[in-house]
Amino acid sequence: MEFEQTYIVVGNLQIRYYGIIIVAALLLGATVASLLAKRSGRDPDHIWGGLTWAIIPGIIGARLWFILFPPISLTAGCGIEGEVCQNTAWFLDNFFNTENGAIAIWSGGLSIFGAIIGGVFGAYLYLSRWHNRFINLFIIILTPLLWLSQAATWLAESLMARVNDKDVSSFRYQRPSSGFPDDGMRLTPWMDVAAVAIPVGQAIGRFANYVNQELYGAPTTLPWGIQIPRGARVAPYESLIDYPADTLFHPLWAYEAIWSLIAFYVLWRIYHQYRGRLLSGDILLLYIAQYSFGRFLLEFLRVEIATIGASSINSSQTITLIAFLASVALLLYRHRNYSDAKGADLAAEQAEQLSQSGA
Repeated sequence: MEFEQTYIVVGNLQIRYYGIIIVAALLLGATVASLLAKRSGRDPDHIWGGLTWAIIPGIIGARLWFILFPPISLTAGCGIEGEVCQNTAWFLDNFFNTENGAIAIWSGGLSIFGAIIGGVFGAYLYLSRWHNRFINLFIIILTPLLWLSQAATWLAESLMARVNDKDVSSFRYQRPSSGFPDDGMRLTPWMDVAAVAIPVGQAIGRFANYVNQELYGAPTTLPWGIQIPRGARVAPYESLIDYPADTLFHPLWAYEAIWSLIAFYVLWRIYHQYRGRLLSGDILLLYIAQYSFGRFLLEFLRVEIATIGASSINSSQTITLIAFLASVALLLYRHRNYSDAKGADLAAEQAEQLSQSGA
């Protein structure tokens, strides 16, 4: 399968397949998460609320991580006279370049690491006690519009009441309520739900990488290898003499999509069958451990790696190794006194339920 172009044109508007696939991945992941939340007795509306708060920080984090750790194909010319060097400084200097600058997210260049960090931060703001403070700030800013809206509604109802010869109550501005617990909600139970659903979104999202021809591995003779056009290849694979047009490359996007689907199935089963034996947050740690392990191994095949600064250290492998060790260590540490930890977890869950029932 080949793509002659990476977008469709509607009038004067270019709609990129990359963006369509990413949006589909977000919606499917959120749908799975809301289903899980409903089955576990939680309000699924909070999934969509959390997603709304997570999207913008997630996109910012994904792009920022890419800018801080650009792939070697972009930084290969740094320090060589006459060569193009798209390092962090270049992205910042060309921030508003709509082709390849920092804001050009539609051209690809989003990192899953930054997306998760930014998304979790947004979800934290939504679930924490800060939620009401942000809502209150928006309400204060929008109060004149809200007042006019309610006044217009009251005026229309008043006129209709007079026509029908009914009593008309006086107008009174009612400040809207966010309907959210003042103390917020615990992050870890919701992160467990998200940890099950995220692999679904990742699996779908990897097809966006294929559309942009940006996630592939070294040449291979395996029958499921894919052809990469010369313009999308990185050094030293641009040469059609050494690597002819029919050269096959490892489809890393497919490997990670398959890995994510397997992870989804395993985490789904764990969530439904063993959640009662686990501590709140354990499934999140399992997600981090499995993804870090798989990504660390796949990086050995990847040809377009990102490095830490001017070194040759693979930034993705470094991060995933640290994340894997930290998540496993934290799992073991949390379960050293399982009975006490489980009792505290249940007490916190009950306290949250009481708080929400009185909100």
